[in-house]
Amino acid sequence: MSQFYLIMDVGGTKSTGALFTREGELVDGYAHVVQSQTYHGEEAVYQNTRKVLDDVIAHFGISVDDVIGIGVGAPGPLDQEKGIIIEAPMMGWKNFPLAERLSKDYGKPTRIDNDGNLGALAEHRCGEGKGFANVMYMTISTGCGGGIVINNQLYRGKHGGAGEVGHVSIDLMGRACPCGSTGCVEMYASGTAIARQMKADMKEGMKNLVFELAEYKEEKLNGRILTQAAEMGDTYALDLYQKEGYYLGAALANYFNLYDPDVIVLGGGVTKARTFFHGEMVRVLKERCLQPVEESQIRYSVLNDRVVLYGAYCMIHDYVTN
Repeated sequence: MSQFYLIMDVGGTKSTGALFTREGELVDGYAHVVQSQTYHGEEAVYQNTRKVLDDVIAHFGISVDDVIGIGVGAPGPLDQEKGIIIEAPMMGWKNFPLAERLSKDYGKPTRIDNDGNLGALAEHRCGEGKGFANVMYMTISTGCGGGIVINNQLYRGKHGGAGEVGHVSIDLMGRACPCGSTGCVEMYASGTAIARQMKADMKEGMKNLVFELAEYKEEKLNGRILTQAAEMGDTYALDLYQKEGYYLGAALANYFNLYDPDVIVLGGGVTKARTFFHGEMVRVLKERCLQPVEESQIRYSVLNDRVVLYGAYCMIHDYVTN
């Protein structure tokens, strides 16, 4: 009898494969990570995806016959029901039948969905949102994305595009976003936005510990150095994180006012520095929210880097068993 689910998270920078048991346990806590073949063309990216899955199978010494189904977190926009990547420029995928290709190559039922939806599904089922009917997940990393669970069901919306929390505008006259709008949360609160601000300030000739630690080289500016400086009491670093808290608080207030979830779970690399922005984030959230919000309604993911893997397991497990 087949015993395992083959799980994959295809990202723009890295791709991760893993094996889950029927009961949803990550086998040996092992995740196989490789560099994604971004901008190498659709077939190169697909073959890299296959290689990750093959490597996981080889690592555990199992065969495809031991696999129940395949669950994949993929970039979008995508059509979850048809298993098609509508457009992912970095991957070279346009109307790419990812689920069909994988199902044909491995002979197993395959489902795909975007990382925001899968993050929400994972947090609702086995993470910080477990036990709650209405859960929102937001990742704050290179960009800002998310997913929504309403009445214990993942909500995708009419076109499958619900949960784009990074593209809610918090400044209608603000920064232009590649999505075509202005003032999007992603343009202010993401890791990319923070890095952009640091680079601009360095070019302006600012002097502070952050830039000293980076040796005044743009390519060395990153979140790790910013956090290190904040831990050392650098006023510039602390101020930048206060602004992060301000922007996130404003965004979260919008989500609570619109949706009134039981909890919002935050994940992604930027949240590792939450010590420096959490207080300001909660202050702004409570100031702007119409209904009372308890601090306990804001939670931080413990699944974090593996949240998409757990969500992909939940997705394919539901599909196979139902």
